Amino acid sequence: MKLNNASHKPLYLQLKEVIKEDINRGVYKSGQQLPPEGELCEMYGVSRITTRRAITELVEAGILQRQQGKGTFVTATKLKRELIAVNGFSEFLTQTGQLPQPQIISTALIEADEAIASPLQIAVGTPILQLKRLHYVNDAPLVWETVYYPLTRFPQLEKYIAESISTYQVLKKYYQVEPASNLKTLNVIMATQEEAELLRCSIGTPLYQIDKVAYDNTGSPFHSSSSLIPTDRVTFTINTGQNRSQ
Repeated sequence: MKLNNASHKPLYLQLKEVIKEDINRGVYKSGQQLPPEGELCEMYGVSRITTRRAITELVEAGILQRQQGKGTFVTATKLKRELIAVNGFSEFLTQTGQLPQPQIISTALIEADEAIASPLQIAVGTPILQLKRLHYVNDAPLVWETVYYPLTRFPQLEKYIAESISTYQVLKKYYQVEPASNLKTLNVIMATQEEAELLRCSIGTPLYQIDKVAYDNTGSPFHSSSSLIPTDRVTFTINTGQNRSQ
């Protein structure tokens, strides 16, 4: 789409409005990266100076975000998540009308050290399935998660793990285990280089760090996890009533 050079409205304002319209129409989705500056110049028939000014004003307005060394992204719409919800992240996204997009980064069979064994009330050295994965929303990474499952309780769990099904569904189907409650610890840390690359944010970006222990209906812990979420992408709420599904 070419802009109107004959218009009394400056080209940078025209470009600014066009990009905003494209975002509203879903051409550029929440969290998505914009094309490089040179490509935008060609797309809209404007100079780099015009493009930079339009982008800068959209950044200042909070519509776009610049990430050093990565590019310019549409500011992600913040999700609202009940902090003490017992459902898994895939279930939460489904309930809120989002499409879960988990990506398994790695699985490993390890032995529990004291930090893993203590909250799970198991012996040091117990076989553990360690699962690392990214959860995406609209093709943008939202949660970087490391999860620990004791294989003494879930033998051969690694055979059932897949990106196409939530782990809680696997545990319910094959082991008749469902979450009934959890204990969460919330801290805020700054993203390291590795975390920034995984979550497509800048080094030093504030991240929620949520350490969780999940319990079944007998009060026994059955897995633990640690999740990292950029603070500008999720708002956590606390519901003191009974409806804690989201």
